[in-house]
Amino acid sequence: MSAHTWNDAVWQRLLLLRKQLPHALLFHGRAGIGKLALAEQLVQLVLCENPHADGHEACGVCPSCHWLRQNSHPDFMKLQPAALEESELHTELADRKGPAAGQHISVAQVRELTQFAQLSSHRGGLRVALIHPAEAMNAAAANALLKTLEEPPPNILLILVSHQSSRLLPTILSRCHQIRFALPNPAAAQSWLAQQGIREADVCLAQAGGAPLLASELADADYQERRCGFLTGLLKMNAADTLRIAEHHSKQPLPDMVHWLQLWVHDLASLRLAGRLYYQLDYEQELRGMAGRANLSRLLDFQRRLQAARASVQHPLAAQMVLEDLLLEYAGLFE
Repeated sequence: MSAHTWNDAVWQRLLLLRKQLPHALLFHGRAGIGKLALAEQLVQLVLCENPHADGHEACGVCPSCHWLRQNSHPDFMKLQPAALEESELHTELADRKGPAAGQHISVAQVRELTQFAQLSSHRGGLRVALIHPAEAMNAAAANALLKTLEEPPPNILLILVSHQSSRLLPTILSRCHQIRFALPNPAAAQSWLAQQGIREADVCLAQAGGAPLLASELADADYQERRCGFLTGLLKMNAADTLRIAEHHSKQPLPDMVHWLQLWVHDLASLRLAGRLYYQLDYEQELRGMAGRANLSRLLDFQRRLQAARASVQHPLAAQMVLEDLLLEYAGLFE
């Protein structure tokens, strides 16, 4: 059984592949659906010295399993951005706000992987490297990895985990056996969230775009308080309020506010065009009341503006000024 039941079909596929593993696997799909957890489960099974009789599960007690728990297995290497290594959030969601300082996998890290791949196994089995998230490799790192993918040493398994596989080099994609992870059935995801003690699971799941692990993180009380404070301001805002609201929220992380605004505007556009709400279920009544008053042409233009802003918010010269500009443009949607 997989780490999360909605990925059981993927796990069964991997078990069939295990009899003749390719040298490189690419796990790709939305962030927050369990790709990293399943990759780590596969690493444990591949390196286990005494798996269960059915071959579907690691024993959990052999030296290899012990070393993996201690992050000291000599035949395993993990490549991830320095910021992720320092984070207390050991999940595939820690980079959801996009690249920033320390958020890249460097060419030096990939060169260490190249040296690791050339060594003989300490335990006589495979050597395994996990790269997460693969799209965090900078250009030099990605090109350095290609050499290992093109001419892989014997007894090496590379597992790449990617939330945005479109950002990977086509040559990397073509040299990996790709495993696609789909969003779980909403009912199954909500059931899992309820088991985790998450209240209003449907609301959190909608905010997360259907990804249950992300929904679990977004259920954090502090996060929801900040989100609701920002969105409530949007309900009452006009052009004269932009400076005041931007100053009031100036201490908030700009990527969060741009993200909230992006989902809010997406729902306004969706309601205007198709009468359907996707993300902000807890503000449905308010959004339906506003959608008819929004200028559709400006709304669609602003969606594109937010998409561009989302790509560059990590290094703003003046976060408050960026927010002021966005809020001023938002207020203009209803003039």
